[in-house]
Amino acid sequence: MTRFPRQSQRLPVLLGFGLAWVLLNLFLTIDFPLPSAFTFKPLLPSLDVWGLLLVLCFLAWRRVPFTARVYLPLIGLLVFGRLFRLGDVIMPVYFNRPFNLYMDVGYLPGLGHLLANSFSTLELALYGAIAMGLVAALLWLLWRGLRAAHVFFQAAAARRGFVALTIAMVLLLGAHRTGYWPRGLGPPAVSTAPRVAAEVAFIANIRQIRQQGLSAVQMAETAIPDYQAPLAGLNGRNVYLFLIESYGQTLFGNPAHRQAFARTLARWEADLHRGGYAVCSRYMRSPTFGGASWLAFGTLESGVWLPNQLRYGYLVASRVPPLANYFEKAGYRTVSVMPGTTMPWPEGRYFGYQKEYQARDLDYRGPAFGFAPMPDQFVLDRIYREEITQRAAPLFIRYVLVSTHAPFHRQPRFLADWDRIGDGRVYHTMDPIVFPNNWPDLTEAFGAYLTSIDTELTVLGDYLTRFDHGDALIIILGDHQPNAHITGPEAPSLVPVHVISRQASTLEPFRQMGFTPGVIPPDTPPFAGMQEFLPAFLAAYSR
Repeated sequence: MTRFPRQSQRLPVLLGFGLAWVLLNLFLTIDFPLPSAFTFKPLLPSLDVWGLLLVLCFLAWRRVPFTARVYLPLIGLLVFGRLFRLGDVIMPVYFNRPFNLYMDVGYLPGLGHLLANSFSTLELALYGAIAMGLVAALLWLLWRGLRAAHVFFQAAAARRGFVALTIAMVLLLGAHRTGYWPRGLGPPAVSTAPRVAAEVAFIANIRQIRQQGLSAVQMAETAIPDYQAPLAGLNGRNVYLFLIESYGQTLFGNPAHRQAFARTLARWEADLHRGGYAVCSRYMRSPTFGGASWLAFGTLESGVWLPNQLRYGYLVASRVPPLANYFEKAGYRTVSVMPGTTMPWPEGRYFGYQKEYQARDLDYRGPAFGFAPMPDQFVLDRIYREEITQRAAPLFIRYVLVSTHAPFHRQPRFLADWDRIGDGRVYHTMDPIVFPNNWPDLTEAFGAYLTSIDTELTVLGDYLTRFDHGDALIIILGDHQPNAHITGPEAPSLVPVHVISRQASTLEPFRQMGFTPGVIPPDTPPFAGMQEFLPAFLAAYSR
């Protein structure tokens, strides 16, 4: 039987075990980003770490040496637990929804793309080197911590003491679960195991969840009537659909944000009226929050509610007719404008546009602005010259604008003289609007966000009034709320929708859908979901 080391060695071994336990515990329990106020929660014992220590205790009793086949799986479990908890903390903070392991792992490439376009090359190299150094240091510390625990458990007395401590913890947990616990006192320990178990149950039930999503898409294939003359009521008017990135209800519903936004909104409405436009507005519910814009415009253009990537995948592989399909049947040239698309996007074929403009198709020669490869003002000018002035048939153009994309730290300025825009080289001569905020902390980013929206509405207002758009029907809406750091917790997933035309009668069907005059949407439920737009729009303008 192995005994504790000599008296002179007991204290260092015991101290090493204590420090190792604290290190492993903090690795799993501490929140990131760090909370604004100090809390004792990270200091509570982690049952997950306790379980790993029990494994080491058992292995020491069985005289299993501390080799790679022991510590590598344990380190893997610790890293998985840390990443899982990171997702559990970040998703509600940034996107106002719970973390879903199965669904959200698929967003990692998009996250990498977002970060790569939010920092300069030098910053990426610097932060990448720091991150790799930190990861290497953490892995080494985890190894040292597990090794210190294994050394501690070599002594039979140490194993007996830890087992006795484990029995005491089991009794405390039993008292907590059965109600024999002081009121107002938190649990004696914490664990991610229940959340992991819930995710495992979700994955085990994925076949049924897939079937539900597939059924929802299949139902949409027959939900819309087969109109003899789809969209004939538009009488050949051009239709422009503008989706503004991160344009959310918080600008109207949050009292502090509403006050700051009021001047922008008043100026924009005055610009529209000066251009002879009538406008009416309402809110719609977006299927996403803080990101994943494709779920929003996919829902809007298909009539299928897309709350996650799984259902989106079913949609783009389906035969559900998209919005552009109805315009094409009505004799329109259909155009998609997506300046933020810089990588291959094969699922875009589903949306059925006759002409697609992605970043590479716009021949931009200026600088990028954060996530946005080019300013939206450049995009509007380019499409006006390429499509609107050259049109030989009525146009339906869908713009997915990106100048208001998070983290809002580097923004283009409004250029009053549109003739100077050209191929965008002029932006090299203009200082960008710069803010200090960046990932991961956007808690102080509202000023930057508001500035981006202010510039965007200035651009749109000037574009609509400066250039001849005739009696076009113009639809402007947000794709989703901005990051939850900006909106605050529990904000609704509502976005404003504005419909605009110089022919007031053109807007009458929208008024019957609940839109009210002006640029401020009515704050009166119920709020339609984006999936209700397509069937209502077709019913209003088709025969």
